Amino acid sequence: MNRPLAPGSRLASTKVFTRHGTRIVDLRDVRWVDPVHLVSVAAEAEAAHREGLSFELRGPSAPDRARYASRMKLGEVVSSLGGTHDLPPVTESRRVEHLVEVARLRTSVDVVGLATLVHSRVIELDADLAHALHQGVAEIGQNVCDHAQSVGFVAAQTIPRRGELRFAVADPGVGLLATLRARGASSDSSAIDLALTGVSRLPGGGRGTGLPSTVRAVTHLGGYLYLASGGSAAMLTQQRRTNSGGPRFAGTLVEGRVPTGRLVRGTMDSRSAEGGG
Repeated sequence: MNRPLAPGSRLASTKVFTRHGTRIVDLRDVRWVDPVHLVSVAAEAEAAHREGLSFELRGPSAPDRARYASRMKLGEVVSSLGGTHDLPPVTESRRVEHLVEVARLRTSVDVVGLATLVHSRVIELDADLAHALHQGVAEIGQNVCDHAQSVGFVAAQTIPRRGELRFAVADPGVGLLATLRARGASSDSSAIDLALTGVSRLPGGGRGTGLPSTVRAVTHLGGYLYLASGGSAAMLTQQRRTNSGGPRFAGTLVEGRVPTGRLVRGTMDSRSAEGGG
C-alpha cells in the first residue's frame, strides 16, 4: 500500500512502499522538490540499507525537478547505499555557494556547512538572529549524533527568485518518543512538545536549546519550522502552531524556511538548481 512519506502536507505527494523486498520511494508526482524531500528520501534509503532491503528511487517526472535532485547529489547518496534510481546525469557546473548538497551527518563537523550557509544568509538582516540560527542548527545536527542512533542527512539552498533560504535535517533513527520517553514523553505528539520546550535526554546545562532557539529565530524572521517524528508533526510560524498526524516517519525530520529579505542574483547557472518550479 502506498503511503505519504511523512505526516502532514509537506511531503504529501511523495509515496513510499515495500514490494518483494524492495523499498520504493516515488517522487513522480511532486510539484516542487525541496531540501526536505531530498533528506527524507536519503533517510528512507539509509533505513532500507540498515534493514537489509533493496532500495529504488523513482525520480520526479518533470525534467527540471529531476535535474535538481541529481544536482543536489541525491542519486549519488542512494547509489552509495546500494540503491538504484532513475535520476538523469547532469553536467557538473561550477560549485555555487548557496547550495548544501545532500550529505551524511555523522558528527558535529558534518553540519558545519549547513549552519554556515544559514548564518551567511541571515547575517545582513539581523546579526543576533544569525548567530542564534547558527548555534541552533548546529545543535539540531548534533542531536542526530547524540540521540538518533543512526546516520542523518542535511541539505539546504537559497531560492534566488523568492529571496528565501530552505534547510532540512532528517534521520531514520529511533525518533523523539523513544529518545524522550524517560523524560515523560508518552506519545509522538507529547515528545514533540517536550523537544520544542528544550527537554533533552542528556543531562547538563545548555542541552536541548537548539530546537527552541531555531524556532524563535526562524519565526521572528517571518519563516516557519516544521518538525515531524513518528506519527505526529508540528508546523510553527510567528502567529501559530499547527499540529498534524498521519503515516509514520520513523525518525525525526526538521525543515526550516527563512525569508532572506533580498534576492540572491547571479549565483545560479540554471533553474535546475532551484528545485524545478
